[in-house]
Amino acid sequence: MWEFDDAVEVHSVFVDGIETPDQFLWRGRLWRVTALRSQWTETAVWWERGIIGPGAIHDPRAQRPAQPEALPARIDAAMVAEACSAAVGVLDADWGPERTVFRVEAGSGRYGRRELFDLAHDPVSGRWQLERVTDR
Repeated sequence: MWEFDDAVEVHSVFVDGIETPDQFLWRGRLWRVTALRSQWTETAVWWERGIIGPGAIHDPRAQRPAQPEALPARIDAAMVAEACSAAVGVLDADWGPERTVFRVEAGSGRYGRRELFDLAHDPVSGRWQLERVTDR
């Protein structure tokens, strides 16, 4: 399996009300989707997209509170930034809060070998990206 971060041009069709890739252009070659193997939705990863706001934490090393109904400690963005520099950043303006990933089988050319591709689609920006290729 190879991982990529390549923008691709996708021709899509609506199947059962869901925009699904039909063909895509990648590195100058037209790939025709022959089968949709799976699809899933990924939400934004806060540690790559920046700090969204305060959150609750759970530290298993901490002593358990005397009252079982006590809430976990609350932290703010500054505490997160201090503890984990990877959490500090600017929200990614190119991608929305979630995207749909389609694992498709596609072939190129009349007798071209078929391969599996993971194509990510952001419904907010309309952007498509090729993430992974698995040869079979």
